[in-house]
Amino acid sequence: MLSEEQLSTLYNLKRDRGSGWEKPYKPALLLALVDLVEAGADENNRFPLSDGLIARYRDYIAVVGREGDHNQIHYPFWHLCGDGIWMVKAPTGEALYRPGDNAASSPSVTWLRARMGHASLEPTLFRELCDPIQREHIRRALIARYFPNHRDALLRLVSTYHQIEKAAEDPAERAADPVRSAAFARTIKEVYDYRCAASGVRFRLGDLTIVDACHLIPFAETGNDHPTNGIALSKNHHWAFDRHLITPYATETKLVLRTPPCLDDRLEGHKELLQLEGRSVLLPREKRFWPADDGLQWRAERLRKTATK
Repeated sequence: MLSEEQLSTLYNLKRDRGSGWEKPYKPALLLALVDLVEAGADENNRFPLSDGLIARYRDYIAVVGREGDHNQIHYPFWHLCGDGIWMVKAPTGEALYRPGDNAASSPSVTWLRARMGHASLEPTLFRELCDPIQREHIRRALIARYFPNHRDALLRLVSTYHQIEKAAEDPAERAADPVRSAAFARTIKEVYDYRCAASGVRFRLGDLTIVDACHLIPFAETGNDHPTNGIALSKNHHWAFDRHLITPYATETKLVLRTPPCLDDRLEGHKELLQLEGRSVLLPREKRFWPADDGLQWRAERLRKTATK
């Protein structure tokens, strides 16, 4: 089984954001590679830049790409090396990619085919992909992190490719993978700098921290591990968040905390939560990690239901 750290690497691929959104190229290539392993295309972790890989990659881009995204494989094929989970090698076995080389560009398909022998996945990752159960965990983790809004379309594409019917996934089983959950948690804690978005409390000692990673929309409902579906909260505020006693709420100008009218500042324990009413949510420095609208709307609806009880 992949370690939490290894899956966290898959959850934090370096991606171009020059167009205002994170490009889908690297995770799409990884999904194509997962399919090739499942189809038995390679048993020795040696992947040439084949027409079959290119076609499969383009199928994924056709599903997840936006206007302006291209389907040329040379960019992710080369730059995935920089994430430490893939290496392009010469026929002699020597690595063609070196950290820091070609930071802003990538060689063409023609150059790659002329100079390379094959590419190989990081050995532990390849070994896990050869195991059917772990392979499916990794596939669904990649979809949950990068393409949660395209989940059904991508799983249909997988089914078509392998000419099999994927069994309906039990929501309880979907949420049960502890390594996937830990990878999401690490990502959220890092982007929030280990600080509670409600109270501002921050504590970190090695891997020990006071905050939890919370899904805005529960993972069991949507299979969404994208960082914009998460928020970091201290243990007490996580408890209140899960019970819809506090929630991030979007106003016209900022994101604030809201509490339901059922709370009473005369009662022990209620006052602390009521002091958060209207206070700004402490957000990640990078706007691309801020809570997504659909998650905020989901939380706002649950807050309204709590208010009517």
